[in-house]
Amino acid sequence: MIRKSVLPLLAALGVAAVIVMVIQGSHTASVSQPVTQSANAPFSSYIFGPGIVEASTENIAIGTPVSGIITAIYVKWGDRVKTGAALFKVDARDLEAQLLPANAKVKEVEAQILPANAKVEEAQATLAKAENRLKVGEGLEPGVSVSAEEMSNRRFDVAIDKATLRSAQAQVDQIKTQIGSVEAQLGQIKAQIELHTIRAPVSGRILQMKTRLGEYAQTGVLSTPLMLLGDDTTLHVRVDIDETDAWKFQPCASAVASVRGNPELQTSLRYVRTDPDVIPKVLLTGDATQRTDTRVLQLVYSFDPGSLPVYVGQLTDVFIEAPLAAASTAHGPNSKGSCVDTVGAKGQAPEGRKP
Repeated sequence: MIRKSVLPLLAALGVAAVIVMVIQGSHTASVSQPVTQSANAPFSSYIFGPGIVEASTENIAIGTPVSGIITAIYVKWGDRVKTGAALFKVDARDLEAQLLPANAKVKEVEAQILPANAKVEEAQATLAKAENRLKVGEGLEPGVSVSAEEMSNRRFDVAIDKATLRSAQAQVDQIKTQIGSVEAQLGQIKAQIELHTIRAPVSGRILQMKTRLGEYAQTGVLSTPLMLLGDDTTLHVRVDIDETDAWKFQPCASAVASVRGNPELQTSLRYVRTDPDVIPKVLLTGDATQRTDTRVLQLVYSFDPGSLPVYVGQLTDVFIEAPLAAASTAHGPNSKGSCVDTVGAKGQAPEGRKP
């Protein structure tokens, strides 16, 4: 009797559960709001591309021509340096140890030049005396005032003294050659030591440091550079535009960059150049919907760092005004003409365009 009453009850509960699940499943899921607001295009017709901020000199990866232990670092993050300023030093103690004997050798050879010069002066005086005696003898009457044998001896003395002078001068030349040789060896050691001090190739700011005292610095191309240097007094934005939009691009067109995360922060851009080589696309944005099997044309624009609160390496959204397809004209890499400065006020979109 109990079994007959339980089975209908369980069936009724199952039907009720199914009805509840169907009702819950029919509700529309709430749409989550985006964390950040996407940028709005300031132009009615435009080309869009992600841009990465870089220094106007581009980001220079500092390397070293010699491997070794880092013994000194002369800069820190964010420092501004001038061309030729010392950045860091690789261990050069083995070469510095060679300086003392090399300097001693130079002084030793230089010390020989004084007595050698004295011998030259002595030989010159002896030769002058012998030539004077010969000249006096030649003014006398042969065989009466001076004998032929005496005149022959005087000529012989002049020849001997000339040979002695030539020998003394040759010795001086040899010592000078030795001095040049040891000084060249000393200069070579100093040049090798100088190679161990890595200096700034251009003026700029230290953007990144991945080397520390006591670490080993390797030569060659490194996956992580020892230091990153760039001139950020003027910043550049490197923009990738899809190859399918490349035909729309015009160098003189207005362009605007906005900050990721706050599209209200934007600035006008000044065209710098177009890299004429279309390259494979590199995924910069992290958006999984981006196609990576396409190629892109890279454009470089500049802007005043004071117009946007961005850092080197930061991504931006870039919009470039483009003509409608029917009104477009050829502006390829071989087109001629000059651009008028299209940069407006700092942080403002072009006149007549609402950000």
